[in-house]
Amino acid sequence: MTPAEFRTLLTAASLAATMGASGYAFDGLLNSTEARVPDGRAGDLKPLVVREDSVHSTFDSEDGLFPGHSADISMRVANPNHVAMTITSITPATTAAKSVTAGTTPDDSATRSYCTDRLTLDPNPVFNIDDHPSAYRIPPLTEVTIALRSAVTLSPDTDNRCQRMQFETRWTVAGQSA
Repeated sequence: MTPAEFRTLLTAASLAATMGASGYAFDGLLNSTEARVPDGRAGDLKPLVVREDSVHSTFDSEDGLFPGHSADISMRVANPNHVAMTITSITPATTAAKSVTAGTTPDDSATRSYCTDRLTLDPNPVFNIDDHPSAYRIPPLTEVTIALRSAVTLSPDTDNRCQRMQFETRWTVAGQSA
């Protein structure tokens, strides 16, 4: 072996020994330990709350709802959560969505039933939130006013038995975290 070949072999062996040593030191630096988080949990999202005493009809006449006309519905809705919420839908309640409570002529259960059948609720009404579009995020721990546009309509073929009737509508407001 020539001196040049010997130097090359010695350099290669030295380099291999150095890389092996640094590889060992590097492996020693990658020791790890595991951390356990014993109190991790998902948030508890509460439903939006419609203030029952806040649901009102808004008519196009101060005299009330006329056959063939529609009324808006307004309501106050609270977000009891610590995160913003968006409303995913507002629909008529699944049970007792509409009822006539008084004021029919004659004021009996058969006439109330007839007048209840004359009311139509929009299954997916257009709405706004505090004069913002429906995609508006309801901030945490706040209350807003929601207006359902043309949400209830009195059938055009309704007769005089329903004059001065008083009616009630119920709505389901669904939301998700924003």
